[in-house]
Amino acid sequence: MSLRLRLALFYALLLGLVLAGLGLFLRYALKGALYGALDATLRDALLLARPLVNEEDGHLRLEQEPESFPQDLALFLVAGGQVVAAEGPPFPPPPTLRPGCFSHEEVRYCALEEGGFALVAARSSEWADRAMDRMERVLLLAFSGALALAFLLGYLLAGRALAPLDRMARRALELAQAPDPKARLPEPGRMDEVGRLARAQNLLLEALERLLEAERSFVRHAAHELRTPLTVLIGRLEQALEADPPLRRPLERALEAALHLKALAERLLLLARAEAPLRREPLDLVALVLEALEDLPREGKVLELHLPPTLPYRGDPDLLRALVRNLLENAFRHARSRVAVRLEGPCLLVDDDGPGIPESAREAVFRPFQRLAPGGGSGLGLPLVRRVAEAHGGFARAEESPLGGARVRACLGRMGP
Repeated sequence: MSLRLRLALFYALLLGLVLAGLGLFLRYALKGALYGALDATLRDALLLARPLVNEEDGHLRLEQEPESFPQDLALFLVAGGQVVAAEGPPFPPPPTLRPGCFSHEEVRYCALEEGGFALVAARSSEWADRAMDRMERVLLLAFSGALALAFLLGYLLAGRALAPLDRMARRALELAQAPDPKARLPEPGRMDEVGRLARAQNLLLEALERLLEAERSFVRHAAHELRTPLTVLIGRLEQALEADPPLRRPLERALEAALHLKALAERLLLLARAEAPLRREPLDLVALVLEALEDLPREGKVLELHLPPTLPYRGDPDLLRALVRNLLENAFRHARSRVAVRLEGPCLLVDDDGPGIPESAREAVFRPFQRLAPGGGSGLGLPLVRRVAEAHGGFARAEESPLGGARVRACLGRMGP
């Protein structure tokens, strides 16, 4: 149940309780007023009838003066628990005699006891009951209408109050799917609780952007500073290999380590670039794959290509070139004898017949510096592939290959700017 609906129901319930309490108060107040008026007429009749009660021949009787009383009022004279005289409409006598006023069925009675007898006035309460029924129906209709109106108004008001929060949530979900460090949440024009929340969230995003930018700057500078001395070191080692054959083996190992460090620095630099805004240029994905295969060492392994004649795309050429090359290097490194490359739309599928990737590790291999076995590369190849694919609005994941090893699927987003 949404917060908007819960607020509307709470508002309607609260108002319903207030209206129910008010309705009960009005009902009992009206009932008291109606029966109070009826009892007043009965008591007045008793006061008028009291002088008419006298004793004749040893019996009590009620003198008849019908013009002094309403036509729908009855009088009973009770002595010794028995009705000894009655005047007016044929109402049933009171079943029990109690002091004051009381009701039985649809008749209202008021009794006046004096000496050895009691005088009882009776009148129909049907008109009061009908008035109560009409009032209850009116109150029920008014209660139902007010409750429905309260729910509708509460729903509309809650929706209007929560609309800024809804816009903020939708924008936050969009940013979660397509991260943009410079994006901000929409702020309402008023600085109430919601406005302050939006402002606080945007200040937090600004602080996170500064932290991310500082991290990217550090990685860029570190990679740049590493690449320059490593290039010099590689050049010196190559010169030493040419000039001093007796030290060839140690120098070869040093050269391999330097080349590995240089590749690591270049991948760190590409990871930092993948976080920055992309350069979108027209290119051909098929040409990128063929270009990466030209100088890639295959070590005698069979390559199977399933490529269309051409596949135009708009993206960052350097990052996409790195994506393709890292996928191919990873496949040739782990393949036993076969590697298959396939382009299905903007999806690049690279298969090998190597040991494969266990299902439990298919997500871990995309985290930086995660290796399934020692000596399995720098640990930055597949993380770079995923980072580049996500930067282009796509994804990358590991699957089981039909060749028996691993398949890495890297899909790019829509083919446009």
